[in-house]
Amino acid sequence: MSFRMVILNLFLLTLFNLNAHELIVKVSLSPAGSFEAKNLKLRGEIKKDGAGFSSDQLWLKTQDFSTGIDLRDEHFKKHLEVEKFSKITLTNVKASGGKGTGELTVREVKRPITFTYKNLSEKKLEASFKVKAVTEFKLKEAKYLEIGVDDEVEIVATLDI
Repeated sequence: MSFRMVILNLFLLTLFNLNAHELIVKVSLSPAGSFEAKNLKLRGEIKKDGAGFSSDQLWLKTQDFSTGIDLRDEHFKKHLEVEKFSKITLTNVKASGGKGTGELTVREVKRPITFTYKNLSEKKLEASFKVKAVTEFKLKEAKYLEIGVDDEVEIVATLDI
């Protein structure tokens, strides 16, 4: 790699603040089973505020989710309507003492959420919370070949700080 490419890559990493954030949506199926949808491109800056953390905005593109199975990816993205709703955001994030709050926007529906977090290391933390996708964020009920998706999903985010 040329010196010019190294400088360009460093500039792009700085410009877009591409920290190693990832988000996993844990989905339970009915009558049985589960799957995970991962997004390795969660963006935004986490600031350390004394003993706690804050962020003005964390966001991701809905198109960047992957379940590891092409057909499931297609159904998942169709269900999220990624062409119409391309972004999910978490704003006004404030956390301390293992608990936090923020405002989650999915499909233009904004809801306050509470979450828990734990430090994985000095530079990394893991936050988790649950939401009701159908009830709270107006997603349509999903069913394929008589297997349905439970309303409640768990969100787990791993964030560099």
